[in-house]
Amino acid sequence: MAARHARTRRPSTARTAAPAPCRRGARAVARPGTRSRAARPPAPTLLGVVTCREDFEALRRDGGTEYTGYTEYLADIEELLGRLTGSGGVVRGRAFHPGDLVDFCHREGLSLADPESHTAYTADPEAEDEWVLYEGEPLAEFTARLARARERGLVHRRLARMLAETAEAAATGGEFPEEPLRAAYTEGADALRRVLVGAGQGRFRLVCSLRSPEGPVEAWADLLLEAGDDGGSVLRIEEADLDLLCSLLCTGFALGMPGGVVLSGMCRTRGSVAWGWELDDGGFVPRNAADVLLDLSVPAVSWIAVCLPGTESVPGFALGEISLG
Repeated sequence: MAARHARTRRPSTARTAAPAPCRRGARAVARPGTRSRAARPPAPTLLGVVTCREDFEALRRDGGTEYTGYTEYLADIEELLGRLTGSGGVVRGRAFHPGDLVDFCHREGLSLADPESHTAYTADPEAEDEWVLYEGEPLAEFTARLARARERGLVHRRLARMLAETAEAAATGGEFPEEPLRAAYTEGADALRRVLVGAGQGRFRLVCSLRSPEGPVEAWADLLLEAGDDGGSVLRIEEADLDLLCSLLCTGFALGMPGGVVLSGMCRTRGSVAWGWELDDGGFVPRNAADVLLDLSVPAVSWIAVCLPGTESVPGFALGEISLG
């Protein structure tokens, strides 16, 4: 199972999938090998975990689990994590989402009721970006990390589809041309860096959005800009969040899509402030943050709204005036 669902470009990430959310008494199937069981370390395990009560109830209504309550389910997950790691095993998790499971089974032609379909869904290599290493943290923190990884994975796959569905990709056999994509990534990363350098030190929330015909495509992140030893600023941000922000901006520049950016928070020199930019063919164009918010989804606005009460909403600064030296 693990080998069949591992990406060949990263063989070290092969994992054994355990269908924990679906059946009481999760199975961890060891990878085949030539050494005896006593001679080899515990097999790495990939564990599907339902991350919220709403998803659990949806799974239960569809007959996808034998558990009758989410609290009981979480207690078993916590015990399983302790048992796997206590024996020296490595555990990664993936958010187990009923809607994603339905989509996966439909795409692969699998039976939704078959527990093996649940295992295959958990180990789907197309969702490898959603796999999160368990580091012994409290279960609530782990499930929050899994849910966040799923959010990022959905956006990554949507961006990939947007690029793959272009005329440029069709002309090259389904892959967007590498050179313009590399140039767009450089352009997006440079623009993002200028936003952060210009903001100065402080704690912020950042939202980047593309406006597509199917609705906004968004990425957001918490970040901290603090003083560095050289007198400049040091960026503290989840690496996966930074990667997603750069990927979204890369896609926007590569496809010439409109969008918007809002950076809001507590700046050390200006106090509470929200800057806004419009994304167009000319790059980042300053626009009042309150106007940019009008084009964002309700979840994105709700997420960044915690920074907005009493905040000065202003157009972003001109990025061309920001020195990166």
